[in-house]
Amino acid sequence: MRQKLQPVPKVLSNSLARSILVRSVGAVTPLGADWEESWQALMAGTMALQLGASNLPAALQDFPVGMALLEEACAREELSPRERKRLDAVTQLAWCASQEALRKWRPQVPAHRFGVVVGVGYGATSTHLQTMERLQQGRSNRLTPFTIPASMPNATASQLSMLSGAQGPALTLGTACASGLDAMGLAFQLLQSGSLDCVLCGGAEWITDAMGVGGMAAAKALSKAQDSPHVLKPFDATRQGTAVGSGAAMFLLQAIEQASAEGVVVLGYGCSSDAHHITAPLPDGSGAEAAMRGALSSANLDAEKVDVVFAHGTGTPLNDAMEAKAIARLFPHGPTVTSTKGQYGHAMGASGALHSAFAVRSIQTGLVPPTRPCSQPDPSLPFVPLLPNSPQPSPPQVVMVNAFGFGGHNSSLLFAPATLLNPDAQP
Repeated sequence: MRQKLQPVPKVLSNSLARSILVRSVGAVTPLGADWEESWQALMAGTMALQLGASNLPAALQDFPVGMALLEEACAREELSPRERKRLDAVTQLAWCASQEALRKWRPQVPAHRFGVVVGVGYGATSTHLQTMERLQQGRSNRLTPFTIPASMPNATASQLSMLSGAQGPALTLGTACASGLDAMGLAFQLLQSGSLDCVLCGGAEWITDAMGVGGMAAAKALSKAQDSPHVLKPFDATRQGTAVGSGAAMFLLQAIEQASAEGVVVLGYGCSSDAHHITAPLPDGSGAEAAMRGALSSANLDAEKVDVVFAHGTGTPLNDAMEAKAIARLFPHGPTVTSTKGQYGHAMGASGALHSAFAVRSIQTGLVPPTRPCSQPDPSLPFVPLLPNSPQPSPPQVVMVNAFGFGGHNSSLLFAPATLLNPDAQP
């Protein structure tokens, strides 16, 4: 019998000594080669899912994918062709996003107080596939010397530590589609505890290849294109499955001893495990609810203070139904709910980090991106998400981001304007 969840404490402010400030963000998505370009395309309603990806065999051409603008990002961040040969595609994505974040803000802390935590859910499969092709051709003596260094689970974190000069812990986290958000949560805890002063953290994923698309299709998780490639429909009555996308979002988080007068802060983090099934979530959403409650508890925050939820919202019947139940139970006041995955695909281990990048921009601009496409909101669900024709809500104050992964991994993170912690501070 599952233990009954305890109510969230009714505390109105964060009383923790260290504020965890978002110093800068970098992103590479199917919508854009950097963070701002991706945000502008998102708000303009750009739909980046596409058919006919050249790297997919004919048998998989019916499944739309969101291809990250990796070539453009590498050119912009000056990652040379020679350097790219040494790195798997997932590391290239993380490298470009991190370089963007580092260009905007460079940590001025001792190197041993600066760490890296990166989430990767799927792995270095572009290297694995290239290696397998050579092996099948009988060319085992012609493998690149970077085969192992590029494909090790720690490869991305290792490269980012060298890029940034961080000499603290350089960690890789793998919790399926919750990987990126869990990486940010672990970074938050390392900073809050005083173990580190600054962390480069986030998530990256390159799953738009034959193994990724074919494997997800075999798991019956994907939706085929009918009349349109826009098949990922969060919370829509006609949703049939998800569509994969690639991307990365990386953040520089810094712990400061006093509340900042400006910027965005991470307020709290929670995670849980369903202990239920290798792919299916708990139907009642209790595992997801536990993660959300954990984030509220860690922030010492009243549930009623959350006004926007960036839902995991993958467009699968089971995930959207269980998440909607959990959100409605925990937040009866009815916060604005949205999911942006329908515009660019489900980026698996990077998905929570991408939603976090958009959540931070949402707080900065006062705008919440609507859920696209969702032309027929599911009447069986307890809420209707924010739609393109809906009025914009009030500028968000407390934003929750959710990410849930195969194997029952659940993760939630809270963001807010820094002034929430210090209302009297003047920018």
